[in-house]
Amino acid sequence: MQYAIAYGADAVYAGVPMFSLRARENQFTWESLAEAVTYCHDRGKKIYFTANIYAHNIKIKPFMAAFAKMQAMKPDAYIMSDPGLISLVRESYPEAEIHLSVQANNTNWAQVKFWQKIGIKRVILSRELSLREIREIHEQCPDMEIECFVHGSICMAYSGRCLLSNYFSRRDPNQGTYAHSCRWQYKVFKKDASEDELYDSTGRPEDYMPLDGEFYLEERERPGELLPIDEDEYGTYIMNSRDICLLDYLQEMKDAGVISFKVEGRSKTINYLA
Repeated sequence: MQYAIAYGADAVYAGVPMFSLRARENQFTWESLAEAVTYCHDRGKKIYFTANIYAHNIKIKPFMAAFAKMQAMKPDAYIMSDPGLISLVRESYPEAEIHLSVQANNTNWAQVKFWQKIGIKRVILSRELSLREIREIHEQCPDMEIECFVHGSICMAYSGRCLLSNYFSRRDPNQGTYAHSCRWQYKVFKKDASEDELYDSTGRPEDYMPLDGEFYLEERERPGELLPIDEDEYGTYIMNSRDICLLDYLQEMKDAGVISFKVEGRSKTINYLA
């Protein structure tokens, strides 16, 4: 966090493991979180607390107890996604500023209008949107603050609705324990073919030739456990996605109505943040 601020971040986001979507790559404690608020505010920076899990019943009561502790620290806003938790927070702490997490899959202006009526101050739009879609959302909802990711990982599912992690490792992305299964190493097999006949899908899309037959993926640590897979000229969508990098489009995004550019940082190295 300190490196992010030192290298020019106007705001940072952080949270405690149980209620943010970084249950494993998270070194914050209640004490260090309070220190982080002081550190940011002393330097004229903002800090947003992440509370963006989708809670099961058992987590609602401890969440509200934890929220009281967070509110006492006076962060600048909360990043949330669960409609039920948002409703409870709005009832108990109407003064709390809430930003809607990318995890809520904000993909159209009708959604944004709905959340605006609930009292949301800012929406973090889904990474899958085009510049035209972002512009249309701003035109339809000019009073809503819009934030977008401009650098970091991108999910092969819609903004974190990953089934692979649950399937392979029983780690729920919406509880902050996802396993990044889309980034594991896979082999591609053709049905009834030998291992010597593996299909190389790393060529250029323009060189793609449709292939007949059925194809399967085998994850490196699970030999013999084959997954049926479809593919097209861009390869297989289960494979490792490239990180998003929109640094060349910042002015266009600003012109489209984006007021905050977000860089993934909570699971990244110091060099990455710098």
